[in-house]
Amino acid sequence: MSSPSEQDSPKFVDALKTVKLEDFKEVNRIPCARNALLYGIGTGLAVGSLRFLRKRAIPTSANWAVASFMAVSAISFEACQMDRKQKIEKMKLIVKATDSRPSPTEKMIVTERGKNGAFNVVIETPAVTSEEQQK
Repeated sequence: MSSPSEQDSPKFVDALKTVKLEDFKEVNRIPCARNALLYGIGTGLAVGSLRFLRKRAIPTSANWAVASFMAVSAISFEACQMDRKQKIEKMKLIVKATDSRPSPTEKMIVTERGKNGAFNVVIETPAVTSEEQQK
């Protein structure tokens, strides 16, 4: 018999049901995805080709290519996300440190575009209400 905690935990099939075709159509909108996929494709192609030239076995070459694609894509995606989060935190600190107050009716927007277009950050500060302005 299975315990209640095993029954409540999500299964792989449940996670697979949440994936939709529209998710793959909009991959270009995910920050860092483009560069990560390009690095992975390039590395997979290079590693698979080198493995084929060395061993002359297509199945093992394909396995090495897919494995290197997945590893490099995941690592570069996570590294880019970490860099992106650090930059967002720095920008928030800069906005907070400068104590820039917009006029009461407008929001202040700070934008920074990363190298290679890897990310685009927009930080909106809330509009200052008349109560906050009097403080």
